[in-house]
Amino acid sequence: MILPDMLHRQRASDTSLLLTLRLPADLFWFKGHFPSSPILPGVTQVNWVMGYAEELLSLDKAFSGMEVVKFQRPLLPEEIVNLQIDWLKEKQRLVFRYSVGEAIASSGKITLCP
Repeated sequence: MILPDMLHRQRASDTSLLLTLRLPADLFWFKGHFPSSPILPGVTQVNWVMGYAEELLSLDKAFSGMEVVKFQRPLLPEEIVNLQIDWLKEKQRLVFRYSVGEAIASSGKITLCP
């Protein structure tokens, strides 16, 4: 399994998504990262933001860079995670935030090619 289970999807506008995801313990990305204490890699979190933006916001733009990316709390197997994605068209940026309950797990800005 490559993607998490999508429990809920809400499109607040043409440029904003809120997804509720469950991270199954058998998710491919947990294997080997780290065997005794698996966590979801940061590169996977960024990849999911890009994928969901392409699929659900119909963005077909290439990755250019990242700014202000913070990984504040690990995402663990079997957690329920909220992912907020906002597309700032005028700045060509995706702003994202993963949270578990009230705690922000990671956040950042992804710049896309115009």
